[in-house]
Amino acid sequence: MSALRIAVWGIGPHARNNILPAIASVDGLELYGVCSRDPAVVAGCTSDWRCRGWSEPGSMLQDAAVDAVYVATPIGLHAAHGRLVLDAGKHLWCEKPLTSSLADTLELVEAARHRRLSLCEALMYLYHPQFERLLRYLSDASLGAIRSVTCRFGIPPLERPGFRNDPALGGGALFDIGCYPVSAVHALFPGDEIEVVHARMSRQPGSAVDSGGHAVLALSGGAEAWLEWRSGSSYRNEIDLWGERGSVSTHRIFSKPADYVPVFSVRDRRGAETAETGASANHFSAMLRYFRDVTGDHAAAERELTRVARCAATLHLIRERAGPC
Repeated sequence: MSALRIAVWGIGPHARNNILPAIASVDGLELYGVCSRDPAVVAGCTSDWRCRGWSEPGSMLQDAAVDAVYVATPIGLHAAHGRLVLDAGKHLWCEKPLTSSLADTLELVEAARHRRLSLCEALMYLYHPQFERLLRYLSDASLGAIRSVTCRFGIPPLERPGFRNDPALGGGALFDIGCYPVSAVHALFPGDEIEVVHARMSRQPGSAVDSGGHAVLALSGGAEAWLEWRSGSSYRNEIDLWGERGSVSTHRIFSKPADYVPVFSVRDRRGAETAETGASANHFSAMLRYFRDVTGDHAAAERELTRVARCAATLHLIRERAGPC
């Protein structure tokens, strides 16, 4: 099978530092081209990666050689850009979250389903061995019935926040950061129905967007999820699973460098603690291998569409429950 030819739309620091190298590292993928409004950025990438470049997205979308487009533009543009990608008959791989609107997300999901195209949302941590290890703790029932899951993700102030402070471009902590803990709950408990019991969002003085929040979710399997996310805070990046027979917690669950070796703090029923280590990996490369495989697997593509829609529905309910901040 020939390699899937990928075009990356939106060439900010994240795309240059993480996505372009990851595409180039994965067998079965070809970094075919890049698209940016900035001709200097396009020129630099085409020189560094020996790929094609476009400063106008219409030309990229009309190129019959492009199989999939990785959208790395601001969140508020994902819906419009995603429609164009699917209308052009390309697979859509998109930075998280897929859109900032439940209605827009469901529209793109149905468009991908109708056209039998893959639609994948870039939550890279889901494909790291660290998260896979958490899933094994659940599947082997070593913790017993899970009573609660707690997720915290907070980041310090960014020197160049860009679109994250612009409401017109989908800025705000819920979409930029809160989507991680929400997606973790759905991935850990894919068969559970989820109710948003409580939610609150806050805004720092002078900010045009939300800067943090928390939510309590009730899962139909009996567990509760306690989620918290913050921007402009000290750094937190952790998850804790608390079961009837034991608990496990681990740090840097949502974001980590490729050489990071995860550590799991495991406690038994009486609180005796042991430490277990996991494996390091580049989670961007692992994610893109999954995206590659989804394009040829209809069942996997359908599971991804379902996951994206369910996460979007929970984010929507959190916003509704929290009200204005």
